[in-house]
Amino acid sequence: MLVIGKNPIFEILKNNPKDINKILVLKKIDPDKRSKEIVKMAEDLQIPVHFMNDHQFKVYFDKKNKAEGIDQGIIAFIKDYEYTELRSIVNKCKDKPRSVIAILDEITDPHNFGAIIRSAVCLGVDAIVIPKHNSAEVNHTVMKTSSGTAKMIDIAMEGNLNNSMRFLKDNGYWIAGADLAGDKFIHEADFKGKVGIVLGSEGTGMRKTVRDNCDFLVTIPMSGKTDSLNVSVSAGIIFYEILRQNL
Repeated sequence: MLVIGKNPIFEILKNNPKDINKILVLKKIDPDKRSKEIVKMAEDLQIPVHFMNDHQFKVYFDKKNKAEGIDQGIIAFIKDYEYTELRSIVNKCKDKPRSVIAILDEITDPHNFGAIIRSAVCLGVDAIVIPKHNSAEVNHTVMKTSSGTAKMIDIAMEGNLNNSMRFLKDNGYWIAGADLAGDKFIHEADFKGKVGIVLGSEGTGMRKTVRDNCDFLVTIPMSGKTDSLNVSVSAGIIFYEILRQNL
């Protein structure tokens, strides 16, 4: 997998250096401080670093990400992302008094997915569940948007989210769905213990079958001129409230 950008590569170097196969750096007259740090860290870890001119460097990009790649001036090739079985995630958390699992229902925008991952890692979410179909997957865009934190959290890719939700319920999780028509505000809900929080797609929210499978629905209090928050922003607010209640 190709990863573009200094920040995600730096984070992977700090936390999962064995996942990096090699790093390619665009030759510059005056490289910036972060690029120098990455090269030094990689060399200390004996990770191959190759310096390239513009023509050599551009070969690794398509039309969509060429400008971004040239601007960042550094890319890494890492192992393909390995998804985790939901059963393994639940077993890992079985002895924890508190556990939070985010369930993403058909969130297809990789930028939103990456931003949700980053908030999840920062705010103590244990794992993320996504469906096999109609969902963004972990790719180079998600890696960059998550600033490399996709490598720091377990993500399960499941064939049927409703079955996954029932499995979580059978293992002691309450399932809350984020919905504009929620039964209560997030600060009124009880998020202590083991919780699964469902976040619906950007356009239509949760599918009806998924919504019906939730134990309760929650909403974020708003006082502005619109009631529409980006799903990644909503995720961060809800993750924070869950963390706050469990501090």
